Amino acid sequence: MKERKLEITKKLEDIAHKGVLDDIVAILNLPSANYCEKRAERVLVNNRLQQSCFGCISQDIRTGSALSLAEIKDVIDIFARDYETRFITINGRGDPFHSRLKSLNLSKVRYAFDKYGIQSYIFTSGNNLDNEVCSTLVGNDANIMISLFGNQFIDADFFAGREYTKALKPLQNQAEIADNLRRLIQAYREHPNQPEQGTTRIGINYVVSERDFVDKGTKVKDLKQATNDNGLFFVCNLPFQENPDKNIQELLKDIARAHSNFNLPHSTVVNGQCQMGAGSSVTIDYDGTMYRCPYMDIGGDGKIQNLGPKDIHEVVMRYMKNKGLCVIRLSENE
Repeated sequence: MKERKLEITKKLEDIAHKGVLDDIVAILNLPSANYCEKRAERVLVNNRLQQSCFGCISQDIRTGSALSLAEIKDVIDIFARDYETRFITINGRGDPFHSRLKSLNLSKVRYAFDKYGIQSYIFTSGNNLDNEVCSTLVGNDANIMISLFGNQFIDADFFAGREYTKALKPLQNQAEIADNLRRLIQAYREHPNQPEQGTTRIGINYVVSERDFVDKGTKVKDLKQATNDNGLFFVCNLPFQENPDKNIQELLKDIARAHSNFNLPHSTVVNGQCQMGAGSSVTIDYDGTMYRCPYMDIGGDGKIQNLGPKDIHEVVMRYMKNKGLCVIRLSENE
């Protein structure tokens, strides 16, 4: 079983080896407004219907007025020109390819890559991955993280062509989601422009839980092996809500580290530092608010469209000097 790194991970490590990671904003987070069809999906848990993505951190994030595409392009221009940005991310909010967001987010991907060669890193749970989305992502060298948080049905047999259950709303349509994910993976496999040897542009994210105690980690172990055998990156995260039982929390942490490629706690960790939320990054929210991390939605440091270059620079420099702690988990790289 050969482990591959996600391309963004390898490129961030290369930047760090050159000694310039602390001097640039390597990642510009551009999360979307909070729309997600997945919250309507229901799965059976303990003989009761439950939201498939129950417990997602973005559930309560509010949505209001959003930046226009022209304003978003201006933001990308600023960070490409003044801060040597290498990646934009679209994360921290629902489904990036929801019908209300698809056109805008694909435009971000195209503009950043066409004008500056800036690649995108996008998080998706597999809904709305149609042919246009897949071809745009692969054609612009986007890195993709597939979240299994709301797709607990995905296991190692996914890669063996297992047929999943079809269902009508509000039940989760496992067959449709699996087809979407296979369409995405196949599009990347067939594209002539492949990443550097030993890397991949697709990762799979598995959130460990007490369910993994029941089978002694067999599911996650087998899923990791199947993922790696198919040339993809695999990483485990801990739930954002820390378990009140410290012993259980430590066991979850052990499972996550043991079954993540290269024992990485996150896909953008370099030298023990998460670069997306507490390292070389800045977040410009869907409405222009500046944050340290894409999972923040309260407070902020002003809206970028209302700030002058000097004010923007002061905020960015403050973020760059304040590194080390995850601002969401409030502890170092948990």
